[in-house]
Amino acid sequence: MMDLALLLLQQGTTGNPAPIGVFRFFAAFVLIVTIYSSFLGFTYWISKDE
Repeated sequence: MMDLALLLLQQGTTGNPAPIGVFRFFAAFVLIVTIYSSFLGFTYWISKDE
């Protein structure tokens, strides 16, 4: 999954970003935040006392 996020973050040009590049950046950002929050949620779930 992280490979997919890194692939989405790569852009062909560095100057004057195209709209598809901006979309790919935000798609990768949302993917990374989702993975990070799921790890936090799993850590909370596994460590809580019942």
